Amino acid sequence: MSKNLLERFQGACTEKEPEAQIQDSGPEKQGGLSRRTMLRVLGFQAVAGVVAATAFAAPKNFNPKHYNRQVTPDQLPNSRAWITTNPTQCVGCRTCEIVCSLSHDGACQPSLSRINTTYDPTKTLVSIAVMANVCRQCNTADCFLACEHDALTIDKKTGARVIDPKKCVGCGACFEACPWDMIVKNEEAEKYSKCDLCGGDPQCVKYCPADALTFIQLT
Repeated sequence: MSKNLLERFQGACTEKEPEAQIQDSGPEKQGGLSRRTMLRVLGFQAVAGVVAATAFAAPKNFNPKHYNRQVTPDQLPNSRAWITTNPTQCVGCRTCEIVCSLSHDGACQPSLSRINTTYDPTKTLVSIAVMANVCRQCNTADCFLACEHDALTIDKKTGARVIDPKKCVGCGACFEACPWDMIVKNEEAEKYSKCDLCGGDPQCVKYCPADALTFIQLT
């Protein structure tokens, strides 16, 4: 980390959230493989299945009633950048969450992070399969279309759909419209936020110790 961000990290993070416990399944062998190895393989396969299903699933809230700006998705400029995740490399450290909340809100508060980590997304394994969830920067941008207060703008450099906190009135229309549940509510401020790609320099990608995040930007 840069010296400035590191100092803020050390000063702000006075409380630590409980770390996920990965249970050791012991040295027992099955078919030449240890139980731990088998579970890890199964975990990676399960996550890959979840990622594939998510990628092709229809947005849950895709509904014309959310289009309050009198424009249709095809009239929006396409996103020019996004973050991709690699669940086979994610170790569940949650550094991305801490860095995100710290850089945007000045506090180590994962609940405010625009990126979040899911443990065992299939709900069938024990804290082995880990996946980082990120905003897709959808071309259809239901969140953008749902806002009646022009609080969402489109970054000219990255195409990211960005919430302007000065204009956000906390109505929650964007939250309801997002098909991927990636809009974050700040209960204290009574405002909403989402990933803005840090203006083209996403901090979560920069500081991920496992290189599980990748920033892709079209030229």
